[in-house]
Amino acid sequence: MTEPPQQRLVHFTPLRYPGGKAKLSAYVKSLMKENALLDGEYVEPYAGGAAIALELLFHEYVSRIHINDVSKPLHAFWKSVLDHTEELCRLVMKTPLTVEQWDKQRRILDFPEGHSTLELGFATFFLNRTNRSGILNGGIHRGPRSKRPLEDRRQI
Repeated sequence: MTEPPQQRLVHFTPLRYPGGKAKLSAYVKSLMKENALLDGEYVEPYAGGAAIALELLFHEYVSRIHINDVSKPLHAFWKSVLDHTEELCRLVMKTPLTVEQWDKQRRILDFPEGHSTLELGFATFFLNRTNRSGILNGGIHRGPRSKRPLEDRRQI
């Protein structure tokens, strides 16, 4: 089992997830050690950012993880990560960080019918990374030094 350097906190999830379970990772790892549950499978039905599952996998406490979420947008994000990896990475690299793009992704999240799993998964990621505190229903994050009204901004 490999451990990250002790001087800094490391999270493996690509999502910002307020109220996430990442702080419980050390506790779950100690439970697994004490109960001889190493190298098995870990199931997380309400994954959210999947911080515990990913930490257990990357630190080799488990050999396989199963994640799911009742939230359709979060499910679409993780499904896109696994099944549409290249396309998702391409969207992340090429999509401009503009207010217009934020509006577009917000509409996809608000009205997911007619959009693909990849489109909804990317909208979830985009809004998670550009909204205040990563909250999907939160407002756009304009940065701590922004003095201009949102309408005047072209870049996020």
